[in-house]
Amino acid sequence: MTSSPARSHDHATVYAEEDLGEVDSALFTRRTVPGTGVVVAGTCPRCHGRTESLFAWALPGTGTKGVLGRLLRNPDPSARGAAEPDPLTDETHFCECGHAHPACPPDTSFRGCGASWRVR
Repeated sequence: MTSSPARSHDHATVYAEEDLGEVDSALFTRRTVPGTGVVVAGTCPRCHGRTESLFAWALPGTGTKGVLGRLLRNPDPSARGAAEPDPLTDETHFCECGHAHPACPPDTSFRGCGASWRVR
């Protein structure tokens, strides 16, 4: 099986809030940043721009619940139980390529093409 060449970032992709469904996990990586959180990085499946999201660990005493609270109680991913959530596969990801695509509203939360997806 041969792999297809990487596509370059399509800066002309018009901004559109579009759920792309599930994408292949081989397109993304996860790395732990000690004392900070987990970074999920890869290529946006819509505009093909490099995207990276930090899932930060919360600070003690802030009343955090959910994923951040569980990560905080045991921030070492290798020590987590199998049932613990994983930011790579348990979160919805958004294009954060950093480019203001055409028709991008000024008040968007993420600077990118508007795509969202889940990693399988």
